[in-house]
Amino acid sequence: MADIQSIIQRHSRKILGIGILLISLFAAIGLAGQADSSVSMWSAKYSLSPGTALKSSDLETVKVSLGNQAPKYFSSKAKLIGSFVTRNISQGEIIPVSAVTKNSPTSRLKEIPLGISKSDLPANLRIGESVDLYSIPVKDPKALTTLVILKARVAAIDTQSQNMGGVVNVLLGVDEKSLLQITDAISMGRIVLVRDAL
Repeated sequence: MADIQSIIQRHSRKILGIGILLISLFAAIGLAGQADSSVSMWSAKYSLSPGTALKSSDLETVKVSLGNQAPKYFSSKAKLIGSFVTRNISQGEIIPVSAVTKNSPTSRLKEIPLGISKSDLPANLRIGESVDLYSIPVKDPKALTTLVILKARVAAIDTQSQNMGGVVNVLLGVDEKSLLQITDAISMGRIVLVRDAL
């Protein structure tokens, strides 16, 4: 027994070094195993609203490790272009199987282009964000500012017009019922976009 203790004392540094080396080796094997289990999945490049028809520009691939949860989400091999979003999907969220359908929803989004004064836009407005539309009357000074619609999705922004200043061309995704409300509001006055912070 004394001999064993003596040997351990003499070679304690070597034993400690070998122990640290083994722990590092097992940790590296564990990390490699986790890396191997990661899969490529579809993720939302921008915030997506219900009724949105998915385009390639709406999606990006990410490598994640989901384990047994993977079947609940779309792998990057799935063909989602042309499918429709059934609920709000946040920017960067992995696309859930339950949130996308091949069938056209009853109320499809329509895209309407608007020329908005740069001073009437939220700063650093981005594609995929949600905005509320207000109308400020210009023909009747006694008329009040009115809310036109809530939660319109920004589908595109003309970056060239945005950089030039003045009027910025914005494409909004809205439901069919909102189209006439917007066109009527345009004829009455100036449209202001307010970012939806929720």
